[in-house]
Amino acid sequence: MMLVYPPLGLTSDICCDKVLDIVIEEPEMFYRIADDIYCQINGKSGEVVISENYVPIRLDKEADIITQFIPFTSNRKDILSHIYGQLKEKSVNEQFYNSTQELYAHIEKYLYDLTEDEDIEMDICHPEDISAILKAFGLHIVETDRKPVERLFEYILASQKYKKRTVFVTVGLRNYIKDQEAEDLFRSILLNGITLICLENKASARLKNESRVIIDKDLCII
Repeated sequence: MMLVYPPLGLTSDICCDKVLDIVIEEPEMFYRIADDIYCQINGKSGEVVISENYVPIRLDKEADIITQFIPFTSNRKDILSHIYGQLKEKSVNEQFYNSTQELYAHIEKYLYDLTEDEDIEMDICHPEDISAILKAFGLHIVETDRKPVERLFEYILASQKYKKRTVFVTVGLRNYIKDQEAEDLFRSILLNGITLICLENKASARLKNESRVIIDKDLCII
């Protein structure tokens, strides 16, 4: 893969066995590149190009960006929506269809029994799918007692599985985790075939499983 940013003349290979660390020391340029990627992931236009075999990928379909680490939660609305969507499809497949219908029947009977002594006549709307029940029970990813870096990795795996994202961009990640945590995280991400690009505003200790490009305060590429 390759990352290109034409306004700066930046061209950088993204190796399958390395995390790409882009250190941008000039604040305005740091913001411009991070915002460019963010906008594209959210369906807008931009100038950063990430390509595979010289074919640009659609960042809104294949990429995810992580800008907030405090607090960090895997239970983001977009992830839960995709999980609910897959479980909804699963609930009506050959294995679970009958169980799902039995569940609806049990809930309906319970609600009719619960309301039969009320003074006013009441009725029940049959749910279109299992989503309302999942939400009612607050189905979520377990995060208790997990370190932020573990939650981050879990989120990346969930985004890969449920949102089909294969490229991840972090902004300022190394400000929040130790070098050894970063080393372990990068190793796990690469073992799962995930592409990770880290945008940083200052250089941290260089790790063995990362490649680095530095854009200094004079916008020279090192």
